[in-house]
Amino acid sequence: MNENLKKFLEEASKNEELKTKLEALTDKDTATEKAIEIAKEYGFTLTAEDFKETQGAVLSDDELDQVAGGGCAIMGTDPMGCLFYGRG
Repeated sequence: MNENLKKFLEEASKNEELKTKLEALTDKDTATEKAIEIAKEYGFTLTAEDFKETQGAVLSDDELDQVAGGGCAIMGTDPMGCLFYGRG
């Protein structure tokens, strides 16, 4: 996983406002673009490529734990829907 995206997801696991904004992204056609805009609001520079490299990737237990709270937080453009899930 891209280091900048990893830091962004770590921030989302700690920041309830950010987590809520990401969980609200339900339209898979615009979710990546909107997630990039949200990331910028929080000082992160992400691109669509950052999200593409994670689609279909298997996250480690540590990465899953960082996204505590569960549910779909960011929608990807893949037919499976969610980019990642947290456990909570």
